Amino acid sequence: MPVSKIVTNPYFSFVTPEKFLRVAPSLATWGAAAGSAVLLLGSDVPLVKKDLLSKIPIAGRYWAAPEEN
Repeated sequence: MPVSKIVTNPYFSFVTPEKFLRVAPSLATWGAAAGSAVLLLGSDVPLVKKDLLSKIPIAGRYWAAPEEN
């Protein structure tokens, strides 16, 4: 009589790789929207302008602060 081998799927809490792959596009969309909203709302803060927004490769010149002497 052959002995059956028990195989378990990897998981973290209740999230399996199959569930994660199914919701990954939605999570990426919501993450990009939330990040854009945070940057838009924080664009009036001088520290955000200087440290984050001015370092964006193409659009960073729009938020570039003039250098002080």
